[in-house]
Amino acid sequence: MDPHSHHLSDILFVLVTCTQEETRERGLNATIASLNEQHKRTPFHGNLFVFDNASSITEPLGKLTAPALFAASPENIGYWGALLWTVRNFSQGANRSFKYIHPIESDLVMGDLGALAEAKRFLDERPDFATVRTQEFSVPLRFLYYKHRWNPFRIQRSQVSNLNAVTNEKVRFLRAPGFPHIYETNWHAKVPALHRWEPFARAMEALARQPVLSEHDFMREMHRQYPKVAILDGGAWWIHSGFAEMKASRTQMTGSFTPPDLLAQHGYRTTRVDSIPEALPDIFIRNGWR
Repeated sequence: MDPHSHHLSDILFVLVTCTQEETRERGLNATIASLNEQHKRTPFHGNLFVFDNASSITEPLGKLTAPALFAASPENIGYWGALLWTVRNFSQGANRSFKYIHPIESDLVMGDLGALAEAKRFLDERPDFATVRTQEFSVPLRFLYYKHRWNPFRIQRSQVSNLNAVTNEKVRFLRAPGFPHIYETNWHAKVPALHRWEPFARAMEALARQPVLSEHDFMREMHRQYPKVAILDGGAWWIHSGFAEMKASRTQMTGSFTPPDLLAQHGYRTTRVDSIPEALPDIFIRNGWR
């Protein structure tokens, strides 16, 4: 058991799922398996929450052995709608509040949750930051992770742009004193990352007021509140092996890359550009999927 597990108890991990066909089922199976494995090393303590968006394929959720709370939406309110519902309703519905939130997308593999203890400690001690990026990344070997740079050893599952999507600045890194695996950076915030609850909730409320929203709007809203972001060197998650290639070839169903009309045929919504329903459904939080 990871001795740092109790240090993560004030982080709510939020897995958002919507599984309507086999490609998303494969991704979710990988995510669930990684959460089960991580629970053996860094146990969850009532801080794993699964929000399901009206999946027709629910078998993967039944395989989750890590203790979790569940919410089953009767309709697909989308990724953004699920996150908005969570920040508005979870604390009251579960009778528990959290300082931090870490969204998890349903094709991510969680690799080392114990490493997040240092990221949380950084936020505890640095009130001028609201986000620590936790995607797999190496600052010393960053050339292996940047998009549009050919390298035979590139890490395909974790390719990222080396530009701040809000300011268009090239990213820079400065080691954070007292934190061996944390760097300060001028990068933008990502949704699946470690965030302070309040700034993240304010960003979600701002997006809810827009008739149409985009992933870029989230980045811009977080940047408006906190221009500086930190990054956990090494990271804690990556895209399920092979999904990066399938996304590029359009054989993997994904809210970011699959054409909207094809997504709609399967009951999915887009994630990069979407809208949040004005009225969110009444949903109850329960222990266990069944």
